[in-house]
This record gives sequence, structure tokens and C-alpha cells, in this order.
Amino acid sequence: MGEVFPLLLVLAIAAAASSLLELSSRNRLTHWHSVAEAVAVTIVIVGTSSTASPVAYLAVPPVVAGIRHGLVTTLNVTLLSALTAAATFALEPDGDALEGAAACAPWLAIGLGVGLLASWQSRSTRDLAARQAPYAAAHHLMARIHQLATSGTLGLDSASLATELEDAMRRATGGARSTVFVVEPDTTLRALNPGADVERLAREIELPDSERTPGAAVIPLRGARQVLGYCVVVGVPRWTDELDARAREVADDFAVRLDTAVLFDDVRALATSEERNRIAREMHDGVAQEIVAMGYIVDEIESISDHDQTRELASALRDEITRLVSEIRFSIFDLRHEVIDGRVSSSLADYARAVSLASGLRVHLSLAESGPPLSPRTATEVLRVAQEAIGNVRKHANAENLWLTFESDGTSLQLDVEDDGVGNAGPREHHWGLQTMRERAEGVGARLEIGPRRDGGTVVSLRSPATTTREGGTAHGHHRATG
Repeated sequence: MGEVFPLLLVLAIAAAASSLLELSSRNRLTHWHSVAEAVAVTIVIVGTSSTASPVAYLAVPPVVAGIRHGLVTTLNVTLLSALTAAATFALEPDGDALEGAAACAPWLAIGLGVGLLASWQSRSTRDLAARQAPYAAAHHLMARIHQLATSGTLGLDSASLATELEDAMRRATGGARSTVFVVEPDTTLRALNPGADVERLAREIELPDSERTPGAAVIPLRGARQVLGYCVVVGVPRWTDELDARAREVADDFAVRLDTAVLFDDVRALATSEERNRIAREMHDGVAQEIVAMGYIVDEIESISDHDQTRELASALRDEITRLVSEIRFSIFDLRHEVIDGRVSSSLADYARAVSLASGLRVHLSLAESGPPLSPRTATEVLRVAQEAIGNVRKHANAENLWLTFESDGTSLQLDVEDDGVGNAGPREHHWGLQTMRERAEGVGARLEIGPRRDGGTVVSLRSPATTTREGGTAHGHHRATG
């Protein structure tokens, strides 16, 4: 027993090490640790001249390989065990190679046979695990993203994180302000917290240190393999090595969080767009078709009835069905209409033109959009607010004219939707349009105001906090459509 115990301890250590390696590389295609265990076990067992050597353990590596990894790995493990045993016997000229080979061969054969049988039996389980592996990894990732996105202290809102980074950078350096830029896939820069001088600050990134504006510094947001963005700090009286180290520490703390938030913004936008398109398809293929079918029934009733009152009621019902179908088509158009290339003005023009042609409203456009595009989220929310406001005019205002004004310089925005209708716009019970517009405005840090128009009607205004009166811009002119 005293001779066997050290061997068993060595074999147990080899098995434990192989198990740990198995766990750490379970998602990889290579299984070198199984081969390494077989070679080590064979050397230990064959190299021991004691008659108490546990030769039967030679069957274990092929069996385990068959269960875990399949046919090819089982054959490789058995072949290398046999070659290792032969080489070990060859290096011991004083030993009886034939006797040792006769003792080892049956166990290697048993291990091979059982391993092949196990590989065949466990093939379906391995195939299922291989098919589910990508989904399991995706599930784990989505669970982590959901946890972060719903966290009260560490969310995944890029605008909030950019503001938090700006505050932290200002406290760390004493700077007046900072702007956070992220590098887009096409290598362009996009500001997450733009200000009035965003274009000038973007140029600071390209300048060497000696040519930058006094008191300005560019702090890279570094990822594991590349620069994810930059934080441009201005208004620091004197940059020192200590300030630079402190600023880089703050940037490193936020870099991966901010990059993840930007990626999550893209995922959320894609998911939202897909869901809107799905709802639009369901509306078109479901309720819209059912209502159209009801219209055919009403037409049939009107055509076969001899009662004037019945025909009159059927005609009124047919008009109401036509109105409902038109509203559904508008809703589908709203759901599918998106911002193209980040430019809100072109999307607003297309939408207003479609509403004018369909409803008979005279639409007057004044669009001035210059500078860098608004962030995708802000642009989308501005479009949705405009859609809701225009929809309210079309459905409830009984107006003849609609004025749509939009101005943006890439850092601030102003949207006005005016009509000459009945006025008295306000929230109504079980109608959530105004509340939804306010929520959208708050989501992008803008302010929504609704009030009477001076010459009658209603004005809906959306303004960012940084909105100022501007002159010039890229005017798209006016558009009039007479119904």
C-alpha cells in the first residue's frame, strides 16, 4: 500500500489539473489537455517498475475523452498513450518491454473500446451543447446588459454617462467644461454632450500639444485594444503632470462603461425600429384588413336594403370605416418613418408633405439645419414629437394651415408646430399624446411647451436648454401644399 499511495496521489493531481483545464477551455475547439493528461499518466504508470503500479488507470483518459470530446480525441489519446508507453519501455533497457507491453495493451484496448462507445452515446448531447453554446453566451451577455441597463447607480444611458464624466473631469482638473467625443465605426467623431463650440473642440483632437488652445487638453478614452473616444477639457489655468495623471485615471474609469452605453444605444435603436416595423406589419395584415372587410359588408347591406334609414346608416358607417382605415394608414406611416442619415429636416419635410397630400392641410415649412447631425436618439425623439404634434393638428384642430419650423446647429435645437385651428389643446382623459411628448422631451434634455397661438390655434414648442436665437443656417425654404 505504501508504494501505491504516491502513484495514486500523482494520478489524482493529474486528473484534477486536467479537469480545471477542461473547465477553463470548455468553449474552445482544441482539447490538448486531454492528450497531455494521457501522456503524463502513461509516463507515470509505465515508468514505475513496481508490480503494484495501477496499470488499469491507462483506460481512464480514453474513456473520459470519449465522453467529453468524441471519436477523434479518443483515437488521439489512445494512440499517444501507446506511443508514450513504447518510448518509455525503449528508454529502460534493463526492463522487460514485452512483459510491460502485455500488461498495458489490454487496458489501452479496453479504454479505446469504451471510449468509442461513450463517444457514440454522447454525440447527441455534444451536438446539442454545440448548437446551444452561442445562444447560451448571448443569454449570459443579455442578462448582464439588462442588469446594467436597469441599475440605478450604473446605467447604460450614454448622455447621462457623458454628463457624469464631464462633472468628474471638471472636479479632477478644475477645468471650466469638457466635451466627450466617441469614435464612430467610420472613424468620425460624435459629441455626446455637445456645446456651442463643439466643432472647435473637435479640432483640438487633431492638433499637437504645442498648438492647442491654452488651457485645453485632450484625454483619450482607452479601451483594451483601441482608443474609444476623447474627452476635451478646456479652461484649466495650467496643466501639470499630476493633473494629467488624474484626468487619465478618471477617463479610464469611464471608458469601457461609456463605450458599452454607446453600443447599447445602437442595440436599443435597432430593437425599437424592429419592434415598430413589426407592429406596423401586424396592423397592416391584421386589424386594417379586418376593418376593410367590414366595409365590404356595409357596402353589401347598403346595396340590398330597401329602407332609406338603413341605407343612410350604412353610408354613415361606411364613412366612419373609411376614416378609421385612413387613420390606421397614418399610424403605419408614423411607425415606419425614420430619420435618415441623422438629418431631421429631410425626414420632417417628407412627413409633412405626406400629411399635406393626404389631409388637405396647407403646410408651411421652415427648416434650418447646420453643423454636425444630432445624436441618433435625439433626432428620433424630435421626429416622434413632431409626428405626434402634427397628428393632433390633423385629427383634432380642424385647421386649414400648419406651420412647421425646425432649427438646429448640431448642439441646440428648436421645433415649433403651429396651427390655426380651434385651439384649447390640453390633455384629455385616456389620451396620452401630450404626456408621451413630454416624456420624449425629458429623455433628451429638452423642454416642451404647449400654448395658444397669437392669431388663433395652438403652438407646440420643443427647445433644448442651449437654444439661442441664430441667424443664417442652411435654409430649406418653404413648402405649400393646397388641398
